[in-house]
Amino acid sequence: MFEEDLDAFLEESEHAVAAVYDAAGANTAVSVIFDQAYLEQLEVAGTNPAATGKASVFPAAAVGKTLTIAGTVHTITNREPIDDGAFVRLQLQAP
Repeated sequence: MFEEDLDAFLEESEHAVAAVYDAAGANTAVSVIFDQAYLEQLEVAGTNPAATGKASVFPAAAVGKTLTIAGTVHTITNREPIDDGAFVRLQLQAP
């Protein structure tokens, strides 16, 4: 079976950013790809923050936990597998 080094996709020197994942009080340094897409729906504008990370780091129990990026604490509101499930997209909500 082919196994790919997923960390190569999360290089902070390329396009990923450093973050702190708080799972049950244990702060863990992680790398994620962060996006704050601009949205406008029904004449209401805002951003939709999301992060992409390894599924092995963010299990289903990650929903409700926090992810701190650039000093802003985000609550993980949803976890969506991407393609084969090696990566997940985390929908985030800032306070």
